[in-house]
Amino acid sequence: MPRPLILSNGRLWIGYDDRYRARDLFWPHVGHPNHLLGHSMRMGVWCDSGFSWCDGEDWKVEVGYQGGTMVGSVALTNPKMGIGLSIEEAVDPALSVLARRIRVTNSSSGERLVRLFFTQDLNLGQSDVGNTAFYNPFLRAVVHYRGPCFVVFSAEGGTDGIEQFSTGITGFNGLEGTWRDAEDGHLSGNPIAQGSVDSTFDVRLMVPGKGEAEARTVTVFGARLDEAGELLEQVRGDGVETVLARSVEDSRRWLARARFPKVSDLPEGVAELFERSLLMIRAQCDQGGAILAANDSDILATNRATYSYCWPRDGALTSLTLMRLGLEDEAARFLEFCSDVLPHDRACLMQKYRSDGSWGASWHPWLHEGRPEVPHQEDETALTLLALCRHPDAALQARLWEGMGRPMAKYLLDFRGESGLPQPSWDLWEERRGIHAFTVCVAAAALSAAGKIAGDLDSGDLGARCDEAAKAMRTAFLDRFFDPHLGRLLRMLRPVNGDLVGDPTADSAILGGLLIADFDLNDEPCRQTVKHLEQELLVQTPVGGFARYAGDYYFRVSDSLPGNPWFISTLWFAQARIRTARSLDDLDGPLEWLKWTVRWAAPSGALSEQVHPETGEPVCVSPLTWSHSEFVHTVLDWCARREALSSG
Repeated sequence: MPRPLILSNGRLWIGYDDRYRARDLFWPHVGHPNHLLGHSMRMGVWCDSGFSWCDGEDWKVEVGYQGGTMVGSVALTNPKMGIGLSIEEAVDPALSVLARRIRVTNSSSGERLVRLFFTQDLNLGQSDVGNTAFYNPFLRAVVHYRGPCFVVFSAEGGTDGIEQFSTGITGFNGLEGTWRDAEDGHLSGNPIAQGSVDSTFDVRLMVPGKGEAEARTVTVFGARLDEAGELLEQVRGDGVETVLARSVEDSRRWLARARFPKVSDLPEGVAELFERSLLMIRAQCDQGGAILAANDSDILATNRATYSYCWPRDGALTSLTLMRLGLEDEAARFLEFCSDVLPHDRACLMQKYRSDGSWGASWHPWLHEGRPEVPHQEDETALTLLALCRHPDAALQARLWEGMGRPMAKYLLDFRGESGLPQPSWDLWEERRGIHAFTVCVAAAALSAAGKIAGDLDSGDLGARCDEAAKAMRTAFLDRFFDPHLGRLLRMLRPVNGDLVGDPTADSAILGGLLIADFDLNDEPCRQTVKHLEQELLVQTPVGGFARYAGDYYFRVSDSLPGNPWFISTLWFAQARIRTARSLDDLDGPLEWLKWTVRWAAPSGALSEQVHPETGEPVCVSPLTWSHSEFVHTVLDWCARREALSSG
């Protein structure tokens, strides 16, 4: 299930599913650790009509944002109960605080007592072992803690705070949890529990007939109880409204920093998704520099692993997009993060990292055909070097060149075979080992960019060597990857018995590489390749879009289709059409693919990795940072090309 509503300040991150259940909760890093890990925090309502959990079928749920902000806007309606909830919530831009304002409406004519219940099933530090939950009478709050993580839950209804509470055991010895205790409208008041625990509390509101009343909740995080308690009292003094206002101002200030064309001239939905994508990208950036791919723990059901990692590939491509907008700080922090995690014995980045800088889980083996090999994707190192070389801050480049830029450039130079092409590594999609079209293209682009920087920062011949290698690599690519019988480029060369055997599979990664390396798509090999890819990868269903590659197995729905539509691959084809546009009319086709992206985005604006080819429903994780980055990149391309054609 996707996460259409995410809230973040770079340290505290919370994600809600489309039934308004909090399903992922990270602190003190975005992406690590997950204090829910697939469990949930949710709400329930008790009144004279009985009790109902707000994620139940009786509730209509609408999850989204206030326009142009990272303030959540949620509407919950239960016609049978005659109750509606209108919720605004935000994470404070600077404090580890989640604040929420809840307006309760009563559609009946008489005054009613309404109790709002809040239940928390936390696994602090990603473990259900050794947790404690207790009611703290000094703070008038429920506290969960484990090790250096304290989470304090507070609420007010009218002038009153928490009225009832209970803590207990959940998921152990057949015990379901305190949420069951809430369903009769009364809680036992058990003051403390340890082990695998949860908690539930409520606030009471008297809601006038045909009127409304308001409740507020505050959740704070700290490494110690006194730290969290002081923060709670600060927020109580400032008020929930202050946190919401600070979040609005912070979002608008950040968007105002971005330098972008008049997207307001685009169709309304495209302009709105452009702005929302920028905010989504920012929400996935950890303050320590990591740019997280996605934070949707439902993927655990398929592989017992998540996307809550920083892939250098995703982060570098996102950084390149941010730099185009003048949003250089986030890109700089990402580059500094990569400099810190770069191995000292081998200047190539590993597959992925946690946001604390440690290695992420991987499936790439350290043996190939019985020989030891450090597994890696060369494209990740190349893209990160490219991002460093394109960053506009010369002081940053100079600071990171010695420990990161130069070693990476030398590694790309050394990691070549006799043909001048890179040696085998893992591909963009992390599924095949070989010499890949995408990898060759981005390695050539990175060496070319490094050659220019090295000319300024190096006294030796490194700049000239990089420039020469980049030109040779591009020439070798067009020579060795072009199949004259097929009349197009191959996606991969695989070493077999001392020879290189081509793989003709249609793969959008070829197009991605051509775009990044700025090949002329009107040249015959590129033109025929793009034409073939369009024919083979178009998903011919009412949903449409382009598959990743022919025969894609990942979450495959139908063997009669090349694969599911991916936002990334579809937007690459839009970028190719923009690149080759010769008139304003030629931009109509790419604009339709931007509209297609809007159509299959969640109502909140969240973009998944893939969509179902028959229904358009999100498939795999959502939101995926890379999808949002490619959308922003494509809009910028479209606007720039329109301006060039209009003035030319």
